[in-house]
Formats: sequence, structure tokens, C-alpha cells
Amino acid sequence: MSKRMKWIVGLPVIVAAIVFVATRPEMVAVELVLVEPGPLEVTIDEDGEARIRDHASIAAPVTGRLLTGTLRAGDYVVRGQVIARIAPVPLDERSRRQAEVAIAAASALRSQASARVRQAEISLAQAQRDLARSERLGAAGAVAARTVETAQAEERFRQRELDAARSADNAAAQGEAQARLALLGAGSSGSSGVVDVRSPLGGRVLRLFEEHERVVVAGAPLLEVGAPGVIEIVVDVLSGDATRIPLGSRMIVRLPQGPDLEAEVSRIEPAAFTKVSPLGVEEQRVNIVATLGNPPAGLGDQFRVATSIVLWSAESVLTVPSTSLAPTDEGWGVYVTEGGRARLRNVTLGQQGAQSVEVTRGLNRGDKVIRHPDERIRDGVRVASSK
Repeated sequence: MSKRMKWIVGLPVIVAAIVFVATRPEMVAVELVLVEPGPLEVTIDEDGEARIRDHASIAAPVTGRLLTGTLRAGDYVVRGQVIARIAPVPLDERSRRQAEVAIAAASALRSQASARVRQAEISLAQAQRDLARSERLGAAGAVAARTVETAQAEERFRQRELDAARSADNAAAQGEAQARLALLGAGSSGSSGVVDVRSPLGGRVLRLFEEHERVVVAGAPLLEVGAPGVIEIVVDVLSGDATRIPLGSRMIVRLPQGPDLEAEVSRIEPAAFTKVSPLGVEEQRVNIVATLGNPPAGLGDQFRVATSIVLWSAESVLTVPSTSLAPTDEGWGVYVTEGGRARLRNVTLGQQGAQSVEVTRGLNRGDKVIRHPDERIRDGVRVASSK
């Protein structure tokens, strides 16, 4: 074949090759993720606050001059220890009469509260007897299961009623003691002694509100004392999220340093409150309280912590990163690689975690999905792993 004929035959081939190379879709470098079974947790992530569960805020029982003390924040005190001394202001005849009337009123309230405690104890005892009788009859098949459940609910209600009555009685007793303290040390001649303020529990002084000698009024806070041991974690969440959290849920507590800690949700407060978000939106929030059984030594009262409340968890499910999801006409899909090309595959999602989601249908173990599909990724586009 002559040279001329070679050019005539080869030129179209060369042109076709150039056109093919020029028009061939560009290969896109992507990051691939291997689909494998793994753990997944569905959580509510919020910042929280640590607080010592057993603590007391101690106020001045009388109006007078607070004498200089030696306690400082962090000091240890024992139950009954004198933590402050106040020289009461002498009372005139009118103030004395008002104090006596206040004592009489506080005593009457205490009597009413004590009577309610006794009535609640009687009601609880009756409810417990009714429950025992219903359980025996229920075991014998003589009454319906609903009757037993009603008796159980009544017993729980009466127990809560007794707890509330005891709390009211304790508050009334404190009020009566507060009223009586107004007369402490005030003699008829106007002379006054010194009132010793004692700690109601043993622990550490958390904070001092008054460190120097000055006149304080009755009810002014002096200091807070907290008993070491149990620390609670308080987290406020959206009221809609609070309905999804059952008692006993696991809470993961993250500190700036050290390993993660685990707490258990022990209380969900029944009333919401309004809080303005950083974006200026009013939200209804609910406090979730968890108990931290073995707190580290460095965790103190009102320390900020990061928390995750676990709503659901599994040890082995197929998951993909949340960033790999792409919206489709049928819901959601992911791009998998087949023969060096991206293929859109519809998937059915299950539980959704913070960074990963469960795939219940549409993927198999060993598939490779694109972690971050962008606008260049389409069905059939040539792709290559960037690693």
C-alpha cells in the first residue's frame, strides 16, 4: 500500500479517535465508602449542666449584722456546724407583735399540713390493702385485669399524694421555724444576742454570697452547701423531643478532657418553659435530668457539658453516611459504583443518626457508595476513587 493510501485510510481513524477523546466525559474523582454492618445510635445532642443533687441554699433567718466568718468556697462542713453568726436588730413593740402573729399563722399552717400527712398515710394504707386484695382475686381469675390495674394506679396516686403532703409539711415546718427565728435574741429591753446559723447537711461550700461583715435582711442568701457523691446532668430539649425520651434512657456525657461518661435519665420535668434560641426564635423547652452515678473528681456544680441522649441503638445494621443521600422521585437514593461508573440506586431508610442512617433495602454488604455526590455526579458518569 502506497503512502498516500495509508493516509487516506488512517486519517478517518485518527479523526475519530480525536473526536472520541475530546467528547469523552471527564472522569470524576470521588471518595468511596464501603457498605458494612456496624453500630448505630439515634441521639438528641444538646449542651447540659452538671449540678450536685443534694445541696442547700442557706439564708439569713433574721435581719441583723452578719459577723465576719472564716469559711471560703470549697471548704468542708459537717451537719450542724455553725456556718454564720448574725447579731439581730432589736425589735420594737410593733415589730414584736407582728412577729408573734406570723408565728401563730405559721403554726396553724403547720398543723394543717401535718393533718394532711396523716390523712394521706391513711389513704395510702387503704389503697395498699385494696391492691393486695385485687391482686389475690386477679390471680384466682375472680376479677378482670383492668380492676387490678386500677388498684395499682390508685396505690401509686396515693403514694404521690403522701409524698406531696410530706413535702408541704416540711415546708410548713421551715416556715414556722423561720417565723420563730424573728424573735430570737430580741429581749423586751431591746437588747439582742447572736443567732448561730447551722448547716443542714454535710458537704462542701459551693459558693458564698456574703463574705464580709454587713447588715443583711431576713431571707437574704448567705451560702450554698452541696453534699458530694451524686451529680445530676440537666439538659433542656425541645418539648417535641422530650416526648420521645423514656425514663431510664442512656445519656452520654462528654467532658473537655477524659473519657465519656454514662448517665441515666431519672426525671423529665412536667412543665415546659420558653427560651429564645441563638437565632431569636422562641422555643418551648423541657428539662431532662439524668443521674451520674460515679462522677469524676474534676466535675463540679454548674459545669457545662456536652450530652447525647440515646433514643435507639443497634450493634449491627447497614449504614451509609448522611452526606451520601440524594433526593429522588421515589424518596432517597445513593450513588454506587459499578464498572467504574456511578449508578443511582433507590434505598429505603430506617433509623437516622447524627452522621449515619440505616438502610433497610436497596444496598448490600460490600457495595461502594459515593460519600459526597455533587452536581457533577449523574447516573452513568465515569468515576474513580480519590484514594
